[in-house]
Amino acid sequence: MGHNQPMQSNPQEHFVQIPLNIEHRLTTPISLTSDSNQRRNKWVTIIICTILAVTGQCVARLLENYYFLHRNRNRRRGILTQPLLQVVGFPILVFPFLLHFLIKKQKQLLIFSGGISLKQLAINYSCLCIYMFCQAFFFNVRNQIPFRVFTLIYTTQLLFTLILSKCYNKIKFNRWMIISLILAVLAGAFTLYTFSAGSPIYDSWKKSNKWGTIYVAFCAAAFFSFLLCVIRQVFEELISVCNTSTNRKQPSFVVVLELIIFLSLVTTIILVAAILISGEHHNMKKEMDRFTKGEIAYVRTMVGQAVAWQIYWVGIVGLVFAVSAVFSNVISVCTWPIVSLLVVCFYDKYDHFDVFRGIALGAAALSVVSYIYVIHKEKSDDI
Repeated sequence: MGHNQPMQSNPQEHFVQIPLNIEHRLTTPISLTSDSNQRRNKWVTIIICTILAVTGQCVARLLENYYFLHRNRNRRRGILTQPLLQVVGFPILVFPFLLHFLIKKQKQLLIFSGGISLKQLAINYSCLCIYMFCQAFFFNVRNQIPFRVFTLIYTTQLLFTLILSKCYNKIKFNRWMIISLILAVLAGAFTLYTFSAGSPIYDSWKKSNKWGTIYVAFCAAAFFSFLLCVIRQVFEELISVCNTSTNRKQPSFVVVLELIIFLSLVTTIILVAAILISGEHHNMKKEMDRFTKGEIAYVRTMVGQAVAWQIYWVGIVGLVFAVSAVFSNVISVCTWPIVSLLVVCFYDKYDHFDVFRGIALGAAALSVVSYIYVIHKEKSDDI
């Protein structure tokens, strides 16, 4: 018994609780920092893209007004020339696109590097090229109808984008998004009561097929909305592939440049071929010679428009990538009152500030603020 006594008096067992959530405690600050950086980068992207979209559209429209003020009014502008200016400036995007590949040492295109089926890519890109060409071509109808009529019709792109985003992109709307869209419609509608200096208002409007041109204007609005929604769908598919794949990072903003370059290249080839076949290129020299400010001013105006439209597309497609097609369209429409105000500043001889411009600017500002509140609320809920 004496020998067994020490064996019976075993020391009291102590159970040590191992904190199973130690990894969570260690990684939570890092993940919070990562989420904070992502939110900050998202807001920086939104701000930069908004500035690019507004700046590009304003400069392009001001140069367009300058052209119409000093063009030969006895001749109409070529049917395919203006659509070409919207896409032909894509080479300015090639340098930053290639620079990214050199810095990142990337060997494959982001969208074409696998993950998305070739069949789906072929369908999406075929639709995108068609929509890009059609919206650029039909957009030129604004040179053939009164500015106010076209502005009122083109505002319907917000309605088209609303319906397409709901059906195609499965976006969920709330009351603040609806308020933002209503205010954007008001901003576009009150812009129609203003007059852009040099806007082409042809006498033939009274004699031509009014319903035909109105139908074409509706088509321009619809194709623009289709274009934005399909672009959003391509981005969503790419993001989905990256989320389900372990060896692929989330797509960066360079996919925006990749998409614009591809679409602009294809559309430019189609439009240049159409211009050569139709013989419209023979009229460009005559138009340049009869420009009242001279040939150099004419070339600068055309080049400036081409560059400005590319800046605009980077901003618009960037907003589709960062937020949604709806917000991108809201920014596009809400820029119209700013353009109208700048027309007063630069062409005060032909126009003046009125109450309608003030109402349009106020509605545009409230529309953007309402949608930004939606974005902020969504980001806060994700924390």
